[in-house]
Amino acid sequence: MSLDMIDRQILRELQSDGSLSISALAEKLGMTPPPCWRRVQRLRDEGILDRRVWLVDPEKLGRGTIVYVTVKLATHDRAATTAFRTAIQELDEVLECYVLLGGIDALIKIRVPDVKDYERIFYDRLSQLPAVREFESSVVLSEVKQTTVIPV
Repeated sequence: MSLDMIDRQILRELQSDGSLSISALAEKLGMTPPPCWRRVQRLRDEGILDRRVWLVDPEKLGRGTIVYVTVKLATHDRAATTAFRTAIQELDEVLECYVLLGGIDALIKIRVPDVKDYERIFYDRLSQLPAVREFESSVVLSEVKQTTVIPV
């Protein structure tokens, strides 16, 4: 699907504020609501706009510590990697997990209240993951940039 300038403006505005009504969005774009609604609906139908969510401040929920965990698997056969992927899905503390090519097999992002809580999660949950040979954990000291906005 090709995106024109108006489609791109819609995407920028909705990434900035997903709670905008169609009327407010149309006003920002200098258009009337009906064609704006049709464009938004087309972007949804095409799967470019996926869902609306509210971003939660993790600090205010007591989850201010970010830990990145690199994982090396003991084996790379389909059964082992499937078991690892399935087990990761069950861990609520895991916000993101990526399977990588290269020396590291997976990268995991976890948010916890503090390092002591991460230690508990590591021993009780992470260390029990199937097919894992090695973990390496890095605690984030400060967040330099964090965004959910995809450039369009």
